[in-house]
Amino acid sequence: MSDDTGRMITFGHIYRTDAPVEEFGRKASNLAEMASLGIPVPPGFVLNISICVDYFRNSREMPPYVPDLLKNGISFLEKATGNIFGNERKPLLVSVRSGSAISMPGAMETVLNVGLNQDTLKGLIFQTGNPRFAWDCYRRLFESFAKTVFSHNIDDYFSFLEDIKLKEGIFEESELDSFSIKELIRNYEDLFLDISGKRFPDNVYEQLELAVIGVLDSWMSPKAQEFRRMEFHEKARGTAVTIQTMVFGNSDMNSGSGILFTRNPWSGENSCVIDFKFCVQGEDLVSGYRAGTKRMNLIEVLPDIHKDLVYLSKLLETHYRDMQDIEFTVQQGKIYILQSRDGKRAPFAALRIASDMFDEGIIDSETALERLKTIDLNNIVTQEIVSNNNIIGRGDSASSGITCGRIALSNAKAELFSKDGHVILIRNSPSSEDIKGIRASVGYLTAKGARTAHAAVVARQMGKVCIVNCTDINIDIDAGKCIIDNQQLFEGDTISIDGNTGYIYEGKVKIKIERPTELLSRIKEWETLPSKKNKDGKS
Repeated sequence: MSDDTGRMITFGHIYRTDAPVEEFGRKASNLAEMASLGIPVPPGFVLNISICVDYFRNSREMPPYVPDLLKNGISFLEKATGNIFGNERKPLLVSVRSGSAISMPGAMETVLNVGLNQDTLKGLIFQTGNPRFAWDCYRRLFESFAKTVFSHNIDDYFSFLEDIKLKEGIFEESELDSFSIKELIRNYEDLFLDISGKRFPDNVYEQLELAVIGVLDSWMSPKAQEFRRMEFHEKARGTAVTIQTMVFGNSDMNSGSGILFTRNPWSGENSCVIDFKFCVQGEDLVSGYRAGTKRMNLIEVLPDIHKDLVYLSKLLETHYRDMQDIEFTVQQGKIYILQSRDGKRAPFAALRIASDMFDEGIIDSETALERLKTIDLNNIVTQEIVSNNNIIGRGDSASSGITCGRIALSNAKAELFSKDGHVILIRNSPSSEDIKGIRASVGYLTAKGARTAHAAVVARQMGKVCIVNCTDINIDIDAGKCIIDNQQLFEGDTISIDGNTGYIYEGKVKIKIERPTELLSRIKEWETLPSKKNKDGKS
């Protein structure tokens, strides 16, 4: 449903909402379409991309009509959920997300749990009977607001978090009790006041407007501008802003957040790839700070959820006729789909997926060729290590291939070293801030993070070999060195990484290279076939 001005649309019920991609962004367009298909999507509303255009045209001043749009959208969500924004007994909480007409994984920002303050916090505890969960949501709001809205150095906040974890002898935030989180938030409040000179905003509509501004500002962040420049999207108009009812992957131990690829994005194999983390919100995975449990863990712990998830994923792949990258949340045993988009894939995977989908009758020859037109087919090879070098570590494969290069521990060093040869960028966790370093490198290796983190997705899209969650890595940037499983290595030393197996090798390995001639021969076959449309006229 659209408002009279065309500046906002709502979604969340089973009806068709007209949400053109160029006006409302690809994310919102897909959410509206999924809602009309009966896919479980949290209700939401979307501010048109024109609002972003007006915002920057007016020197980053919020257009005067936006507050009324927000109030109308919140009114829709209140009717859809039965909760009330700012209410002390039944509080409505929302997420504020970016979404342009082009896919920009990890390049822009999200703010979660908007609408929490000291009063609504009590209401959330009353609603759920779970003080620990409510205080954890408040912690997350603080962190995302400090980083996204006020541009504070988030590491200053995380230092308090690490101190409390160290004091209590725990490794993850999910192990903190409500008393520890309260202590943490008191530290956050003092730090916020010291940096900003004012208290954390507690008016819920002020929070909402500030979150929208933070998301709009992220359109012109250095990493977003660099992404558009690299992908030749410099003429893109701006971002829409999606405000959605919160669903909570951190509500209990039968909840969590995850990302699913309907096919393997680095090998092309026709099998779901799932990264899922119990008792977390979605940003924990895509940000790169946390590693996820693998598909088999989800099957073992929540078999019914896994079955429903695979069903929904195949439904979406069939509908969109392409491999899908799906963000989802499980809240107390119920699945919610937060996003589905065409998945980024490595060049070899793109060839294999196009071939399989053609054979399955999902796409025709014209579509298969279209999906490969931006790929350098001459560089598609399969690789295998034939020498027996010293294995010094292992992580989780996030993009296939084998490569060798000199170690760089920062983006600046990666760009510098790349002038003289191949570079492998090693970082503590995959971060979209590394986009320049990833581009300059042939490989990306991290100590933490999930295979489906946004930065890993970007590396895969660029055709870089990527391994994440190699927990044996310890980095000392000041000393220009890292330790991988007791092996000390300095910037400029050579290592090899195998994205097929996840192994890291000291020095340069010998690689056997072959061309996937059978798959490549399909391309000539497709070029001789007439276009064959699907039954509804789509390719």
